[in-house]
Amino acid sequence: MNIIYEDKYFIAIYKESGIEVDDNLIKLIKKENQKIENLYLVHRIDKFTSGIVLLARDENIKKYFEYAFKNRNINKIYHAIVEGIIKNNRGTIDISIGKDKKNPNKRIPLKVKEGGENAITNYKVLKRLKGHTLLELNPITGRTHQIRVHLSYIGHSIIGDKIYSKNAKIYKMKGFALISKEIHFIHPITKKNIDIIVNYNNEFLSRLKLLDK
Repeated sequence: MNIIYEDKYFIAIYKESGIEVDDNLIKLIKKENQKIENLYLVHRIDKFTSGIVLLARDENIKKYFEYAFKNRNINKIYHAIVEGIIKNNRGTIDISIGKDKKNPNKRIPLKVKEGGENAITNYKVLKRLKGHTLLELNPITGRTHQIRVHLSYIGHSIIGDKIYSKNAKIYKMKGFALISKEIHFIHPITKKNIDIIVNYNNEFLSRLKLLDK
């Protein structure tokens, strides 16, 4: 597990696609880094989303991050390759989502009065590719599968997404093309600006190059 930032208060790791963000992730990190004693999950990303994950090193820092995420004091930036060409350079998707009664592992657009939760995602076109679009995404809320549901709703599913795209199999991907690319926040102790940015993984990059010809 690649640690990309570390101090005595928290760490940031680069999570590969296919790894769950749960207690087993903590065990894996500790196994590979025996000097690390305590770790606490403070947020999650999907199993097949790659990119940045923060973990606190004590309970007070855990509470700080949980509060910061809840109150939207942490700015998360994702990149995705989606099906089709998005015409608008920028936009906001404001559609509440909730559990699909037919499939508990799936989320669907659902009105609040029907049990849905408010969900807002801002997007910006980074590049228009061959029949696809590279997007920057800023989720204002943090609902399960939010970005994936929102992009599917507007007709531009993430490539390789086996739950929300009917075309996933043609891409022959292990995961899907969504990466937690950047995270920006105020350090809980030093109060300095923390800016963590990662590169695309090989699978994301190879699809990007293929579609950019």
